[in-house]
Amino acid sequence: MRRRLPMALFALVVWVLAGCSTATGAAPAAGTPGANQADVTFSQQMVPHHQQSIQVANLASERSASEYVKATAAKIVKAESAEVRTMTAWLQSWNAAVLPAAGHAGHAMPGMITEGQVASLQNLTGAEFDKTWLPLMAEHLRNGVAMAKTVLSSGEHAETKALAQEIVENQTAAIDEITAQLS
Repeated sequence: MRRRLPMALFALVVWVLAGCSTATGAAPAAGTPGANQADVTFSQQMVPHHQQSIQVANLASERSASEYVKATAAKIVKAESAEVRTMTAWLQSWNAAVLPAAGHAGHAMPGMITEGQVASLQNLTGAEFDKTWLPLMAEHLRNGVAMAKTVLSSGEHAETKALAQEIVENQTAAIDEITAQLS
């Protein structure tokens, strides 16, 4: 019994550390034409990024006073939920880890909203929520666009690049709308 506990703890530590890496070290599956590590890394980072977008967008349905904010949030939830399913399927087919969104195991990942910012949103309602949510979501979307542009220049997987191009176009349009709304 005493020998099993240290081995179990060791296995748990190895598993956690492997999940925190942005790259699994494993190449995409042989049956995946044209995929490289940049494609894997993009999906591994964009899945938690999108999950956080969905989390923050879902707050708008219960806390916002603005129909614009609620409608924008609903669009984000719909689009990004579908993209998460797609990227998760790719990662699984490449035998690559799907990283969790929640806290990313206690350390920051580029482009993520901080836990403090999320907590702040959870404590706001009405116009105060909207005034905080809009610029925060615009910045979060900008970070997603930057991630997508990176894989456009370094990825090889045609489907990943097509999704990245859609993300650039759709999120840039959303950013422009949010910016106009803030003016």
